[in-house]
Amino acid sequence: MQKEITKKIKKIQEVTKIKVNSYKVVNRGADSLIIEVNDRWIFRFPRKHAFRKKMKERLNFLIYFAKVSPIKIPAPEYMEDDFIGYKKISGKHLYRSSIERLHRKDKLKIAKQIGLFLKALHSFKSKYVKYETGYLTMYRKDLDYSNWSFKKYLSKNELKNLHGKLDAILANDNNFIKPTTIIHGDLHFNNILWNPKKKTITGVIDWGEVGLGVPAMDFIGILDFNKKSNDKFLKDILTYYGAKNDDLFQQIKENAIIDTMNWFWWYEKNNQPEGMTRIIKKIKKY
Repeated sequence: MQKEITKKIKKIQEVTKIKVNSYKVVNRGADSLIIEVNDRWIFRFPRKHAFRKKMKERLNFLIYFAKVSPIKIPAPEYMEDDFIGYKKISGKHLYRSSIERLHRKDKLKIAKQIGLFLKALHSFKSKYVKYETGYLTMYRKDLDYSNWSFKKYLSKNELKNLHGKLDAILANDNNFIKPTTIIHGDLHFNNILWNPKKKTITGVIDWGEVGLGVPAMDFIGILDFNKKSNDKFLKDILTYYGAKNDDLFQQIKENAIIDTMNWFWWYEKNNQPEGMTRIIKKIKKY
């Protein structure tokens, strides 16, 4: 692995002329190898051919959307066949617990930033985004729960409750419209940066799943909206987003369980039984 990193550092220096004084591997995820250089630059090396194929379209979208986004997003400055580079956005990862501890005034400030950001994103048009997001894409066949692996962990009553929630999603035609809206596709707190002292969001990162999708999907990972305790925060976001009635609110609440199930499948795919157990406990409470 170190040989691979050394080779990529050399490539960065040759192409960008940046003198690499320090670096660290930020993420060894499935899609990209991410290297932070000089605490100032982020370089992503996509691993998969399919990801590289769409990379140029994603980068062109980011360049143009960065000019109008009310929150900072990665704006590519180096675009090569096998890597991209952009300036690091300052801030710390925003966690659900951080939001829940905020005073009402600060929660409202965060809600405004998220609402206006998603309003700008979902109304943005780009000729470069012609494909559907690979995450949280909504098709009725995706909700065929007959062979879902986590069913074996649930009791008869728990399965009945889960089926009722999924049937509500299936009954709402708004969940299955032809995707024409650009969505982030993987918007959860790990991908949101903030300044804890100023109580403001500083950036939205990780646009690897951007594509056309159902707008409601961009809300469900922001907080655990399976709980009623977060309903006020969601409604504040939707007010700044410009929602005219409660239809979108209800759609988000219906679909909130999908994010939880996706986490189970992620933990299962990556052989992390502790994560699977934690998610099963959440599903049992719904």
